[in-house]
Amino acid sequence: MKKVQISQIIVNRGSEAVFNGVITASHLRDVSRALDSLDTRGEVVLDFTGCSGFDGVVAARIWSGIRLLEGSGAKVRVNGLAPNLMKLLSDYTALDKRDLPEDKQGWLFRHFSDIGEKVAAGIESARGLVNFSVNSTFSIIDALLKPKRIRWTLVAYYMEQAGVMAIPIIVALQTLLGFILGYQAGIQMGTLGAAKYMPKIIAYSVLWEIGPMLTAVLVAGRSGSAFAAEIGTMKVRQEVDALEVMGFNLCGYIVAPKVLALYAVMPFLVLLSNFSGLFGALLAGEIFLDIPARVFVEEIRTSLIPLDVYWGMIKSLFYSGIIAITGCFMGIRVRGGAAAVGRATTSAVVSGIFQVILADALLSLVLAELRPPII
Repeated sequence: MKKVQISQIIVNRGSEAVFNGVITASHLRDVSRALDSLDTRGEVVLDFTGCSGFDGVVAARIWSGIRLLEGSGAKVRVNGLAPNLMKLLSDYTALDKRDLPEDKQGWLFRHFSDIGEKVAAGIESARGLVNFSVNSTFSIIDALLKPKRIRWTLVAYYMEQAGVMAIPIIVALQTLLGFILGYQAGIQMGTLGAAKYMPKIIAYSVLWEIGPMLTAVLVAGRSGSAFAAEIGTMKVRQEVDALEVMGFNLCGYIVAPKVLALYAVMPFLVLLSNFSGLFGALLAGEIFLDIPARVFVEEIRTSLIPLDVYWGMIKSLFYSGIIAITGCFMGIRVRGGAAAVGRATTSAVVSGIFQVILADALLSLVLAELRPPII
């Protein structure tokens, strides 16, 4: 290779690079080109006899170039380097040889530490949810006392989205579930000669637990996630921050219409879900178990009391508040971009369903005390 001059650096036959004058950061590209052009198959000489100085950025590039050349199998020899410049390169070499601190904690400690951090984050999230629920409750009460402040058009919109649009899926799933439960219960009880009691068992199961619970799970999946995604997107676009700057009460302006809408539609969704489940069981009895529809209805009428019908609707009020407030809270606490909105949506559904099940367990104890014994 012939002699090639790159700015203040001369490359001789690909095996020697001669550095001249003061080399600064403006010559960094020339330094890189010179080092990259060197032949790594033999000895490489870096001659700094004519170099009067270079700064730290150039020193770092020369040091990394030497490391790359040595890694490629070349033997690197440095000539004529002034003591102060040699010390600058030696500092980078010392940093490279410095041992990293050993991890003395071990995998077991890190494992339990990770669990502890997640538990602490969960406790902090639960504390924030409680505070948010209290603030939202007071805002909703204040809005009901001053109904002119409520955006009723928005309440009607959420009633349509959370209520009317959910009717097909709730009716279809609850009818199928009632059909399956009625068929399975009738077949098993038929082996004991007690198939005639299937309507009563299905009626208690659907009205007390299955109807309200399935409705709450579906609404949490549809509306709870939608609330979290909507508010989370507003948070990412800084619309929520703008409302705070303008002095709006976020709980009253954003949360209240959603909560009121669910309070309005959830009891009717539960009632519709209960009737759909009973209708599915009636079809199973009529088709497979030789239980006429008239007998099915009469068995239900003689076994149920008004509290059985109202109880699911009463529970739905607790469920609607849990689902709406949890979804709004997960949306409000979004930090970051689109990925954070997705995580908030998932958290809204999972947390909402968990709280609904917990509330259902507590309300079941109340029903056991209020309802007269089944005879």
